[in-house]
Amino acid sequence: METKRKVESLSFLRGLAVLLVCFCHFGNPFSEGNALSGMFDAFHEYGKYGVQIFFVISGFVIPLSLDKAGYQIKYYGKFLLKRAMRLHPPYLIALALTLVILAASNVVKHIPFPETFTSIFQSLFYLHYPDSNPVFWTLKVEAQYYLFIGLYFVVLQKYPRLTLAISIPLFMLISQTPVVKYLDLFQHLLYFIIGIAGYLIYMRQGKSWFEMGCIAAITVFCFIFNGAAPTIAAAFTILVILLYTGKVHKAFDFLGEISYSVYLIHFPIGVKLINLTSRYVKPEFAIILFSITLVTCLVLGVIFWKYIERPFSEISNKISYGQRKKAPVLAAS
Repeated sequence: METKRKVESLSFLRGLAVLLVCFCHFGNPFSEGNALSGMFDAFHEYGKYGVQIFFVISGFVIPLSLDKAGYQIKYYGKFLLKRAMRLHPPYLIALALTLVILAASNVVKHIPFPETFTSIFQSLFYLHYPDSNPVFWTLKVEAQYYLFIGLYFVVLQKYPRLTLAISIPLFMLISQTPVVKYLDLFQHLLYFIIGIAGYLIYMRQGKSWFEMGCIAAITVFCFIFNGAAPTIAAAFTILVILLYTGKVHKAFDFLGEISYSVYLIHFPIGVKLINLTSRYVKPEFAIILFSITLVTCLVLGVIFWKYIERPFSEISNKISYGQRKKAPVLAAS
C-alpha cells in the first residue's frame, strides 16, 4: 500500500492547537474587568485543550513516520537520537530564554531568583520546569512517549489488533492508579493511543471496524474520567486527520510548521508583555493588546523557527534508519 500522500490536515491541526494554547494563556489576564471578559475567560478555560490535539497528532504521526522509514527495534537508539536532535536543542534555548526573562524581571521587581542550580539542572532533562514557562510540562510527557513508542511500535506492527486489545484496557487501568504520579505519560497515554489507532485505520484504508471500536471505547472512557472538553478535542482531532482530504490554506500550513517554536516561547514573552503593558491600557482596549501580543509571539516564533528549530530539524532528518519502505503493509491479527 502506497502512503506517499501528505496528510494535509496535520498542519491545520498543529496551527489550531498552538493558537488555542496561546489564547488560553493570553486570555487569562483579561478574564475580568472588561466588556469582553467572558470571551477571554472562555479562551482561558478551553484553549488549554490544544494540548490534547498535540498528543493525538503525535500518536498518529510518529508511528506513521516509523513505518515509512522502515523502523526496526535495532534502530531504537537512532530513533531517540533523531527526536532529541529535532526537539531538545530548541527546548534548551527556549529554557535559557525563559530564565533570562525571569531573572531580568526579578531584578526589576527586587525579588530573589526562584530557580536553583539543582532545579535548572533538572530542567535540562524535563524533570522540572520554571513557573514562568509552565507549558514545558508537556515536553516531559512527549519525551516519555518517544521512549514508549519506539518499543511499542515493534509489537504493534507485528500484531496490531492484538496489541491494542491487550494494551488499551491495561492503559485504562493504569491511568486510574498512583502510577501516574511517577510516570506522567500514563495520565495522558490514551490520547496518544487514539492517534495510534487512527494510524492503523489510515494504513488499512478499509476494514477498520476494530480500530474504530478502540477509538470509541477510549473516547467513552476519557469522557467519563477526564471530562467532555479534552475528549471532544481528541475525538475532533482524529476525525479531522482521517476524514479531511482537502488542501490547507498556506497560512495554516506555515503556522503548523512553526507551531513548536511558538509553543516554546509564547508564555514567557507573551504573558510578560501583557503584564508589563496592561496597566497602561484601558480595559476597552484589551482586545488590541491581546492581538498585539499574539502577533508579536507569532513573529518571534518565525524567527526562532528559522534560526534555531529548522537547522536542528535538518540535522535530525539526516539521521536515517537505512532504506525507506516504499509500500508499508500492516500485518493482520
